[in-house]
Amino acid sequence: MSRSTSFWRTLPRGSFLLFLLGVFFIFITIGFASDITDLGRQPPFRLALGVLITGAFPVCYAVAGFALRKQVWKAMVPIFILHFLSINVLARNLPTPPTPAYMDSAEIARQRNRLSLDGSAIMLAVVLGYVCFLYVTITQGRRYFRVRAEIELATEIHQVLVPAIDAKLGLYEFYGRSIPSGEVGGDLIDLAGSEEHWVAYLADVSGHGVAPGVVMGMVKSAARMLLTSGDTTVHLMPRLNEVLYPLKKPDMFATFCFLAKNADGLQVGLAGHPAILHFSARTGQVAQLECPNMPLGILPSADFAVSQIRTEPGDVFALYTDGFLEPADAAGEEFGLARLQAEFQKHGTEPLDVICRSLQESVARHGAQFDDQSLLLIRGL
Repeated sequence: MSRSTSFWRTLPRGSFLLFLLGVFFIFITIGFASDITDLGRQPPFRLALGVLITGAFPVCYAVAGFALRKQVWKAMVPIFILHFLSINVLARNLPTPPTPAYMDSAEIARQRNRLSLDGSAIMLAVVLGYVCFLYVTITQGRRYFRVRAEIELATEIHQVLVPAIDAKLGLYEFYGRSIPSGEVGGDLIDLAGSEEHWVAYLADVSGHGVAPGVVMGMVKSAARMLLTSGDTTVHLMPRLNEVLYPLKKPDMFATFCFLAKNADGLQVGLAGHPAILHFSARTGQVAQLECPNMPLGILPSADFAVSQIRTEPGDVFALYTDGFLEPADAAGEEFGLARLQAEFQKHGTEPLDVICRSLQESVARHGAQFDDQSLLLIRGL
């Protein structure tokens, strides 16, 4: 859903009704103008019905546009037919009397008063319609700019919390980028630790917008605190799960994966996340590293398994979010893990920034981005 569509769908009911009232006032001027063209000779009942018709049907068009958006044509055609028939039935059953060849002074005065009344009604309707539109514009403009300011602030916070990664720790180099689908993303890439003990991890909070971005910030804060506390990575996912569960909406969760170096070698862990890809420099093949665990935040407490892995100099690991897998082509076929794995194998020996750019470009050629896309690459030297 686009931001503009979301904004109008959250329009307060009072402002929406006031907007429709403004539409009504502006368009009833057509009813009074038609009486002026008939020199004020329309029967009073016809004038009243004509004014109501010319004001009510534009309101129906506006409501249909709000409700149906791109499918508005489904309602516009029958509403237009009913509008056209109403005008013709009114004109046929309440015809305007012919203009007399001679009018006495009383008739001239009556006509002058009638035309003056029509003109005054037009001016009053325009003023009332303008006031309605002005009020809605000011109040909703304030609301829009307040929301916009909040989004811009959240965007700045997101940029601080999820910076690009281009680093080297001991015998490993790291390169990562996170591209949100909007101003604020729910993905997180991070690297923490020293040459002997480091953790590179990636998280993907469900949903889009500011709320997942806030939860993402909580995940990073909690992860950094846990990693600096001296606790082992075996407890990283269980601790994050306990922290995250009570701080989010019930329908939210986060997938998570990490690669960590400690005295025993490399450890890998996943929580409901797509498999980590492991490119072997010796064989040129790509393997999928999986560790079946549920996502974080589903249950208040749970056990999460981790695995030890072997690596050789030149091997590359790819941690990524499902935003790389889900873009679909014109036929609706997603990019998928098989294509990503083939592209990773094709570029596995190249510099990490080249691998990252090549994967992003390959996914972009396949289909448009509708979800956050994050990638963290790690190579042993």
